[in-house]
Amino acid sequence: MDTRRWTEVVETDGRELGRLCRERPDAVVRSCPDWTGADLLAHSAGFCRTLGALFAGGRDAREPAVEVRRDEALASFDDDLAALLQLLSTTDPAAHVVNWSVRADDAAYWFRRAAHEFAIHRWDAATTTDDEPAAIPADVARDGIAEFFEAFVATAFGYGRMPPKDATLVLELTDLDETLRYDLPNPGEETVVRGTASDVVLALWHRRDPLALHVGGDGTVLRSWPHI
Repeated sequence: MDTRRWTEVVETDGRELGRLCRERPDAVVRSCPDWTGADLLAHSAGFCRTLGALFAGGRDAREPAVEVRRDEALASFDDDLAALLQLLSTTDPAAHVVNWSVRADDAAYWFRRAAHEFAIHRWDAATTTDDEPAAIPADVARDGIAEFFEAFVATAFGYGRMPPKDATLVLELTDLDETLRYDLPNPGEETVVRGTASDVVLALWHRRDPLALHVGGDGTVLRSWPHI
């Protein structure tokens, strides 16, 4: 995926997230039951403002995200999202912007992170309704899987936050006819997961049960799959 596609995802999913959360501010987010729609919107508004501060160079990436009150987010989110989209549209992806991961400190990292932040949370916002949320588009989900391992898992191993394993996770993406392999971090016994790209990325983020997609090998890795 390129920066234009990432920005398109931020705009599309950000607007849908805002709509759903404002329509049901007091509804429970079933995928994150400690949150209501207003709580999710406040989290997302804080994400937008945090990126604004990071791009301006006035914030340490390891600081907690900017906090936004629920009532404030219900009124301000459209402006917060618009400010983020303006930032993405006017920033060189190669510009130096710090992040908290083992990845390069460039703006492109945050273009990608913003896209997947909103893709997952748009799905979360849809769980405030009784309907099944629309799947994450396959290209977005496929890139989200890669980002999960390249940024979150690699950083967890690099900083000693996860114990190393001699194990390999094999992800069979049925809608893309593609198989991905990730060592954790050393190659070892394989655990096979099968599903659409959307279902797999949602399982990695515990929006779906990882064990429900388990089709082969030792399931121990999935039973203890971390909440990163």
